[in-house]
Amino acid sequence: MFKLDMDETWVKSSLHCHSTSSDGILKPKEVVDYYLSRGYSLIAITDHGKITTEHIDNQKGILLPSIEISKGTSKLRENYHIIAIGVEDPTLNDLKNPSEVIDEINAAGGAAIIAHPYWSGLVYEDLINLSGYIGIEIYNAGCDVEVTKGYSTVHWDDLTSSGVKSWGFAVDDAHRYFVPPIDADGGWIWIKVTDKSPKAVIESLKAGSFYSSMGPKINKLEMSESLIHVELTPVTRVNMVSRNGRGLSVEMKYLRKLITMWKSPSKRHYLERTFDNIEVNEEDSLMRVFLTGKKLKAETTFDGRGLKLLHIEAKFDGDYMRVEAIDNNGRTAWSNPICFK
Repeated sequence: MFKLDMDETWVKSSLHCHSTSSDGILKPKEVVDYYLSRGYSLIAITDHGKITTEHIDNQKGILLPSIEISKGTSKLRENYHIIAIGVEDPTLNDLKNPSEVIDEINAAGGAAIIAHPYWSGLVYEDLINLSGYIGIEIYNAGCDVEVTKGYSTVHWDDLTSSGVKSWGFAVDDAHRYFVPPIDADGGWIWIKVTDKSPKAVIESLKAGSFYSSMGPKINKLEMSESLIHVELTPVTRVNMVSRNGRGLSVEMKYLRKLITMWKSPSKRHYLERTFDNIEVNEEDSLMRVFLTGKKLKAETTFDGRGLKLLHIEAKFDGDYMRVEAIDNNGRTAWSNPICFK
């Protein structure tokens, strides 16, 4: 049974941003101040080809020495962009190909992340033939707002379906900050950090002890082959994603439609092939719905703002599962995939 239960050891983290040391518009100290003022406690300034570590008060946050390296040629003749977290060796720039860069990052005790696969034009073959990286950027705010190529969840599911353990990272890739289109404070991770040492943070990253978000907050998550339980800030849709055809989606507008149909004598019979009973309990503005079906039992709690709790007992026959939660503004939170086999 996988369990995530947020407490004060979880911190908001930015793992891809740029300063004037490369092509960002803010100085390193201004970058740090920007993120600290917005509730971040962990920051990795990932300037192109340069490690930037100045100007942070470690009493206020954790700054991980990091760098973005561009190397090699993909199948579509583009560079691989690799984020090296927790390394202080600028000679990474001198290496010839992505595999060498990743190997050196690991040898130095850091963590390698493949940046913006969709924006980079990376395809499945490019990613499956590399090894040693801990994950990919599944959402990149800069790539999204500038050229609508910010989401790489298809790459993620292809890798996971192939048996590759790949964690998913939401990041900013901030350059512009205050200048529209805004590319900052749009994607981050919540990570469990037991202490402020870079080593402890890297261990949590490698273990996948985090989830990604553009806004929604997952407060509790439990997953097994037969159960999914999630408690979160209000959202309009929760997706349980697995190998093709083996997932499930719960959306507010369709949940309300189900309730309306079940209450209607003339329409209930359309649902009785799938559901044995739908019970609704309402207290003030809060509604609890219990669904008993042929293949599942479910409970959900919601109000006018959206779903707050979802509990499903069913036999999930995919070999992995991850959860996506989407709010009223189209912002998403992603759990990491949990493999069952």
